[in-house]
Amino acid sequence: MGRKKAGAMLCAAALSACMWWGGGTGTGGEAHAAIGPITVSLTESPEAFKNPIMGFRPSRYINESAFSDREYADIYKQYIKYTDLETDATDSVQKIKDWSNTAWAGIENKNIKVVPRVVIVYPGTGEFWPNGVTHGDPVNQWLSETLKSRLVAFIGKLGQAWDNDPRVAFVELGLYGNWGETHIYPNKFADGTDRIPLSFQTALGDAYTAAFHNKKVLVRYPETFTAYNFGIQWDSFALPDDAAGGNGEIARDTWRTQINSGEVAYDWGDQSNLGGSPDGTLGSVSHTNYVIDWIMNTHTSSLGWISDYNASNSSVEAGATAMQKMLGYRFVLNQATFTGNVTPGGTMNVSFQVVNKGSSPFYYNWPVEASLLNSDGSVAWKGLFQGDVRNWLPGTSWNSTTRAYNQAPATNTVNGSFTIPSSVPNGTYTLALSILDPSGWKPSVRFANTNYYAGGRTPIGKVGIGMDPANQNLGTFASLKSDNTLGYSLQSGAYDGGTGGGSGDTQAPTAPSNLASTGKTASSVSLSWSASTDNVGVAGYDIYRGGSYAGSATGTTYTDTGLQAQTAYTYTVKAKDAAGNASTASNAVTVTTSAAAGGGTSVTYEAESAANTLAGGAATAACSTCSGGSKVGYVGNNSGTLQFGGISAPAAGTYSLTISYLNGDAARSAQLSVGGGAAATVSFPSTGSWSTVGTVTTSVQLAAGNNTIKFSNATGWAPDFDRIQLNTGSGGGADTQAPTVPANVAVTSATTSSIALGWSASTDNVGVTGYDVYRNGTYAGTTAATTYTDTGLASGTTYSYTVKAKDAAGNVSASSSSASGTTNTSGGVASLLLDNFDNAPAWPSSNDLGKWTGANGFANNAGVIENGAVKLQYNNDGWLGSDVTQSIAGYSKLIVRIKGAAGGEESQFHLVLGGVEKTLGAFSGNTVTTAYKDIAIDLAANGVNQAAPGQLQMSFWHGSAGTVWIDEIRFE
Repeated sequence: MGRKKAGAMLCAAALSACMWWGGGTGTGGEAHAAIGPITVSLTESPEAFKNPIMGFRPSRYINESAFSDREYADIYKQYIKYTDLETDATDSVQKIKDWSNTAWAGIENKNIKVVPRVVIVYPGTGEFWPNGVTHGDPVNQWLSETLKSRLVAFIGKLGQAWDNDPRVAFVELGLYGNWGETHIYPNKFADGTDRIPLSFQTALGDAYTAAFHNKKVLVRYPETFTAYNFGIQWDSFALPDDAAGGNGEIARDTWRTQINSGEVAYDWGDQSNLGGSPDGTLGSVSHTNYVIDWIMNTHTSSLGWISDYNASNSSVEAGATAMQKMLGYRFVLNQATFTGNVTPGGTMNVSFQVVNKGSSPFYYNWPVEASLLNSDGSVAWKGLFQGDVRNWLPGTSWNSTTRAYNQAPATNTVNGSFTIPSSVPNGTYTLALSILDPSGWKPSVRFANTNYYAGGRTPIGKVGIGMDPANQNLGTFASLKSDNTLGYSLQSGAYDGGTGGGSGDTQAPTAPSNLASTGKTASSVSLSWSASTDNVGVAGYDIYRGGSYAGSATGTTYTDTGLQAQTAYTYTVKAKDAAGNASTASNAVTVTTSAAAGGGTSVTYEAESAANTLAGGAATAACSTCSGGSKVGYVGNNSGTLQFGGISAPAAGTYSLTISYLNGDAARSAQLSVGGGAAATVSFPSTGSWSTVGTVTTSVQLAAGNNTIKFSNATGWAPDFDRIQLNTGSGGGADTQAPTVPANVAVTSATTSSIALGWSASTDNVGVTGYDVYRNGTYAGTTAATTYTDTGLASGTTYSYTVKAKDAAGNVSASSSSASGTTNTSGGVASLLLDNFDNAPAWPSSNDLGKWTGANGFANNAGVIENGAVKLQYNNDGWLGSDVTQSIAGYSKLIVRIKGAAGGEESQFHLVLGGVEKTLGAFSGNTVTTAYKDIAIDLAANGVNQAAPGQLQMSFWHGSAGTVWIDEIRFE
């Protein structure tokens, strides 16, 4: 309905949120400077595929010696002669086990599980009465007390043999009557019925309940065994002649905890809606949908006989695929959030959202595992969540017209907090999710997502241990359907991994207080704080430098080493307990390291300074570990260059230049040229991660006065650049004079979640390099300009701000006078929020108006939610739409809060609203910058139909490539 660009929805590896992509080689970028948790959106696979204990269920009949191969079958019914398992009452349980081991030899390697039905009478094939039980009368042979007591004892043996056998999926009650279906039709008992008498229901029901604690039990008719918590096997599934059986199953309504299975009967009754054969059913869309309607209404997990279709017939195969995707459970991951940078011995938090788009639950409490995979796919670490997959329920109240449940399935959120052992080496690992068969703890149940690795694991992103992840390239995904590598084990010990969130302790420690610096050198800062308290006990403290993890301590002191001289660092501390609960952050303290020994005057030039020139793909990005809070990447690869301007030398000569850089790759290089002259190659060793700053010192020949220094690389990528420091003298002594105090600090504007500030520039004897902004006395951020916008604030709240100026030597001015501002309660006037992209409701599905919203065609699929904004990566494609479909006549403006990776993106995409289509720039006359900015569109001036705005659309297929983040869309 105009919501999608045809052919735009493509599957791609989910990319991380909170992540900036820097220069790299090959087709995949490299992840730089992960900040906070990483959120990814995942895509449902269009494939149908095998999964345990669900789907098409072939039968292995009495005279068959093997399980026939079927494309979607992991579960098989097997009819078993009673006399194969027991002839005499004195036969032991071991006889059942021996038979099972022979009949089921090796099926664990094929991931096959069995549904056994033991039969005594199989019409047309034979009768298999045990010794000592009178038979011959087709009615009365089913009423003897001898038979009853024999069956009760035998059921006890079955329980001993099968209740803990991993090869058994569940058990059909069987035993009694023709085909073990608990009836004697066409014969009748004296009361005129053909169903199992109540006395036998009670005896067998009690026996199965006592014998099977770990396996589900199914009975044939919903009106029998009503006093027992058994599932249903409808052996005339969807047959119009037996609609009463299906309706009885629906009325019994036990599907949430008990398995419903069945068999589509083709050997009797009205076949008008079934086509008379498996191919007749699946080769017709109407017949297929007729059976699917029954599947969805009865919440059936597996079906027999219909599985004997001809997969080489394309129309039949299409019907089988459609039915397999509905039959049983179908777990689809919508989103996952995880810690991107984990210190060895620290905590990795993982959460994910999953929806069951099938017809039934999964009925056993199989564990969900998080694992960290090495580059070769081997497991470096693994741990279990504490969720219960049995609670991931499908929808209810099937609507055959809309082909959907009226009550849609719930979105289930699963959280885990895992301690990563310090024995896991530093490096980048792939975080994957899987559902394990407890028999061997191997991946088994698979998520229906495009992200898939052969062997049963669903990769969701890259995690760095002791570093930021080197990239978010998940590599090539495998086909779900074609993967036949899964299996389980017959012997299984205890799980050999960790657990996430298993402790009953959910109370976090109190926040550390009185954080202060107790000393410093040119390369270290010493800290101390007051101890936290906890209901159980504090296990330690995590120290954060500039918002990134710096280290841990068990006591209340810590010394941070390996720092740069004359550099300001801001610290906070969090307490943690043994259960992984972490406190809120302590107060922040900012400390400037001492000047380096040796004297001289050092002048610092930040890479992100407005005085510099970036060309080609070179771009500025946030960097919490960098001196100015930013860095420049994408330098090299032929066109990307960074040129520092205004490099002042007091006289012509040779100067020492220290280059601060980041390189999470192997050694990189760059060509350095001064004033456009000949270039010299400088080598930059790896710093270990894209968030770790290192330095290289070289010599440069400068002219007196202003110079330029340019970095480039025509053949490969250069590192990312933080700053350069020029030693401009040898005897002048260190700069110890602080800048003047910033003046005229004022609030210039406010939104519901941000406050903008401005002030007059400070002066300094050498030069002001930036300003630190404090919110209510706590460090909020740094800027090189005389403006700053503080974001992520609460609406209707008053905040007080002060500003300090700093120079290259780390001298900091006194605080400015304070300025207070209050965020708007609703955008400054009565506003209408379309979407603030906080994933409530989940993206993409509906907006904050409760209406439809969606996106497709982007390089990151439908975009991903990142720090409360939707991140859209486009390359000549991408479409976003969000229904408004109500009058906006009471509002004068559309506000789009947006930022871009490079700035200037306002002309790279079109907006459509109320019958008008223009670029964002043409609509607003404003520009997108690299910081969030409210761009206002005057609705009346642009001729927008405010009475019937329809759908707000954004299209990105107009010849441009880039990345934008949209934080909020509202009307004011």
